[in-house]
Amino acid sequence: MADTGAPIRLLLIHGSRLNAAAWIPLEEALLGRIVCDHIDLPGHGLQQHVPFTMEGAIAAVGEAVEALDPGRHRIVLGGHSLGGYVAMEWAAHHHGRLAGLVLMGATAQPSSRLAGIYRAFGSALRAGLEDVRRAESLLETDAASLRRIIGSRTAAEVLKRGPGLHAIPDAWDAVIDGVDLRSLAEVDVPVLAINGEFDQFRVGEGTARALRHDIEIVRVPGATHFAPMTHADPVATAIRAFVDTLPA
Repeated sequence: MADTGAPIRLLLIHGSRLNAAAWIPLEEALLGRIVCDHIDLPGHGLQQHVPFTMEGAIAAVGEAVEALDPGRHRIVLGGHSLGGYVAMEWAAHHHGRLAGLVLMGATAQPSSRLAGIYRAFGSALRAGLEDVRRAESLLETDAASLRRIIGSRTAAEVLKRGPGLHAIPDAWDAVIDGVDLRSLAEVDVPVLAINGEFDQFRVGEGTARALRHDIEIVRVPGATHFAPMTHADPVATAIRAFVDTLPA
């Protein structure tokens, strides 16, 4: 890891169904304060043609971290939802490379009681997308849903870059089967968790705090699971405050 006086770089990892374009609101809110970088996970955006696997996602994060050169920059890894779990797993197994970890909508235990619901939805979605007669309708419904949830401007950029709807079943199965919140205890840098007030993944905050007594948890009033897109300003404020606490 770089010396404490090195510049900060924030590497952002998007959630399932989205891609790097989803970070536009947050990157604008951080403009001039923190330099941001981002990637597309396998099966999403410019990597739509690559099947999603947890191994491939973790490898993509590792390549991006090394490209930023941890010897020259203090790298803060930030992930939303799926991207948060991937970031956590990478950080837990790669010590001495990061300055901090930011988890957005990623404090629930993936193998909780909700896992069955998510797995069933993923299986139904896979079957629907494999049916040519239903696939077009599903894609149109997803596009309309994105516009409603994250706003028309951000949704337009996500859709243009390439949404990850087809990757959802594999991505969700990979998280449920391969990620454990206990990995938090293995992360060797400060951790910030940001959740929307109405985020269903907020249910794991108590477990996260038990695993990491030093974790900082920020709750964004009025926000849902998509706080980084819909409430970018308070999310950016929390990230800036967190970065300011890192050794400088």
